[in-house]
Amino acid sequence: MENLSRAAMFRKLLKEKSIICAPAVYDPISTRMAELAGFEFLFVSGSSMACTNIGTADVGVFSYGEYRNTLLNMLNVSTVPMIVDMDTGFGGPVTIRRAIREYEQMGIAGVMIEDQTFPKRCAYYDGLRVVPIEEMKVRIESALKARRDKDFFILARTDAAADDTKGMEEALKRAKLFHEWGADGVYVSTPKSEEDIKAIGQLGFPCAIIITEGSATGHYSVADMERLGIKMVFFAQSLTRACIRTMQVVLNEIRTKGRTDTLDPDMFCSQETRASVTGLQEYMEFEKEILHID
Repeated sequence: MENLSRAAMFRKLLKEKSIICAPAVYDPISTRMAELAGFEFLFVSGSSMACTNIGTADVGVFSYGEYRNTLLNMLNVSTVPMIVDMDTGFGGPVTIRRAIREYEQMGIAGVMIEDQTFPKRCAYYDGLRVVPIEEMKVRIESALKARRDKDFFILARTDAAADDTKGMEEALKRAKLFHEWGADGVYVSTPKSEEDIKAIGQLGFPCAIIITEGSATGHYSVADMERLGIKMVFFAQSLTRACIRTMQVVLNEIRTKGRTDTLDPDMFCSQETRASVTGLQEYMEFEKEILHID
């Protein structure tokens, strides 16, 4: 796989493995840590990007330019394929075209594009609505026409099950159409039961599910999803929610007690681990070589 593009690497993983899974990353340090942990591909969550980069909820205010700049830094510390959430496409056909072309050039392996109205919102928020299906067809066709690398993966997403005017039946209908229109795979959000997941897994083409703590999918494992026919699993909120909770605990301890040695030592990595994760040794060796330091 060393001589393959990241897009081709992702296609190879999808073909060779019965199921693939990835955490959702959102900045260079989460990207580096996920790769060091052994994950062979990564999912870049728009919700987590908004949360960590501009401190907002997932309500469609994180712009394409902000995505692009952060992704460049993430790619610089990673070698594995990334599938990037591009929300509703940042506007229309021409913005979709720009994003696809630039993501290909940057080395992104593929994108996820959804059928929500604009501005979009997290699938777990109230008031979510999906666009008429013809509008999503335009989004998919725009992405397909824009891509120049046949390996670049188009993952179409439907949030119809989270729209209280639609439901899972509509979501499954849309998933089938998205694939017929040329999407390489489909993500169906917010299944409510094992029957829903099984129905998604029986669609006959690569489908993704997100495992979200505290939701209807939260008690499932990757092995469970494999048994139900799912091909891709993303843990979209796990890292951000763990980080938020850890920061709450540490900040409260500092504010109330003025110290951190009262906390579980395992909550903190060592200085050596921090240096290793951030690539300190590589920089030090480079500097020594340039300055001829023994």
